[in-house]
Amino acid sequence: MNAYKHVVYWHDTEKVALEAPLRERVDCDVCIVGGGFTGLWTAYFLKEAEPALDIRIVEANHSGYGASGRADGFVTPTIGKDIQALVQEFGLQRALAASQAVGRSILEIGRFARRNRVDAEYEANDYLMVATDAAQLKRLEQDRGLAERMGAARVEILPREESQAVIGSPAVLGSMRTGGALVNPFKLSRGIARVVREKGVTIYDNSPCLRVEPGVRPTVVTAGGQVKADKVVLATNVHMDAFPPFRRKVIPIWTYAMVSEPLTDAQLGRVNWEGREGLVEAKSLLTCARFTHDNRIMFAGGPAPYYYGRDKRQRNMNRPEVYREIHREFLRFFPMWGDVEFSYAYGGTADVVRDFAPHFGRLGGGNVLYGYGYCGNGIAATHTGGKVLRDLTLGKDTDYSRLLFVDDERRKPPASFPPDPVLFAGARAVARLMDWKDSRA
Repeated sequence: MNAYKHVVYWHDTEKVALEAPLRERVDCDVCIVGGGFTGLWTAYFLKEAEPALDIRIVEANHSGYGASGRADGFVTPTIGKDIQALVQEFGLQRALAASQAVGRSILEIGRFARRNRVDAEYEANDYLMVATDAAQLKRLEQDRGLAERMGAARVEILPREESQAVIGSPAVLGSMRTGGALVNPFKLSRGIARVVREKGVTIYDNSPCLRVEPGVRPTVVTAGGQVKADKVVLATNVHMDAFPPFRRKVIPIWTYAMVSEPLTDAQLGRVNWEGREGLVEAKSLLTCARFTHDNRIMFAGGPAPYYYGRDKRQRNMNRPEVYREIHREFLRFFPMWGDVEFSYAYGGTADVVRDFAPHFGRLGGGNVLYGYGYCGNGIAATHTGGKVLRDLTLGKDTDYSRLLFVDDERRKPPASFPPDPVLFAGARAVARLMDWKDSRA
């Protein structure tokens, strides 16, 4: 077993200069709790709409430390986990509107990076949804049928030979190309943070929120100070369970990845992969692979466990059994890369909700807002969510504030999860059920 660094690879790609923590009592128009993608995009779009707004962000660590900077970097049109369930619940037109909004965000993130000189390593390469067995081939057919019902042009499913000409894995039996991009999520989050600071937004690092005191003008309390604001936006992703209204609405599911040393020219030459597309296996608990900007291989997948007691501690990155399983999967896809050395092995938590789709809305009288529930598919959806939260914060009735993500009279907040130990047993049962469903797709 290699001596892996249990450090997030992306975090090693850019140095961080911390902003000062909150050490006083301040007053502002909007206080955002959480400096990840959701909070940063909300601040950005608010400043674009109303430049005079005084916006403050309180962040427990620094922008990009949490899920936003640990993501695998796939910018996809995915909404939560199950677009088919959204079609069944909300109808084809509302699901289509949401899907199109997230799809636009893929392109707009690239434009943002270019316009603002954010070195996010954005590559508009699409990704390949691949099947490695008969059940997954059937799922590709189902996904194609749904895409065409939602107005997509004829989507082609590539047979084995053509699929392997795109990505030369002997495990691949068929594939379907899907629009998308790849980014370095940490550099993107750090870049958005720089841009919003330049627009006048104040970010307080190392300032975890202890509580939000309700009122006509709610107060965000940290260990070092307080922020009283006209509006408060809760954008803490998997940590939404720290706030009483969301305590049982979201659970932390751990996901893991490994990143190799840069591949040599000889190693690169063994596998057809000239387009540098992302690779995603067509199953519920995803296996995915991609190149980084410096030609490392990132491979992610394996188990997605819930640890008893909502355990989010960093010690869970040291899980040798998880990395053994990921490496076995890697060799199933790429046996010709048996000599590739992996140097990084790490994990992080995704925020999972009962209906596997994002939720945005207002609490009480509307002066506390929220956005969460991306289920591990948030890079594009958080960009869309920033527009949703902009319009909800400003009290505007728009196409974004009417998207199916918004909790209103037509859509209720997600059902609650049970407490442990029932939750722990249930999470394991759901993982087994997903595996069973995938085998029979």
